[in-house]
Amino acid sequence: MTEVTIEQYVKQQIELMQQQGINPVAVMLGHEDWLYFSVQSKVAYTPFGSARRYQPALGGLLLVRIDEMQAVRVVNQEELDTYAQSNQIL
Repeated sequence: MTEVTIEQYVKQQIELMQQQGINPVAVMLGHEDWLYFSVQSKVAYTPFGSARRYQPALGGLLLVRIDEMQAVRVVNQEELDTYAQSNQIL
């Protein structure tokens, strides 16, 4: 059995959400998954600096680094806004 990459997982989640009529807008990645994705991806990402949100990589969705160790979540705008009200987005 082959391991599913973060990119493959996100693509599957986007398709599932769209089938349910939900519009995905962002991928939230925790610290370890951010590092894991940066190794898998051919695009260079940095967790440092003033630019905290990144757009090109995962299904064209906003890429948001969150203050958790392991997390990969595809969310709609309402879920992103709700999370941002009570949690830190890095």
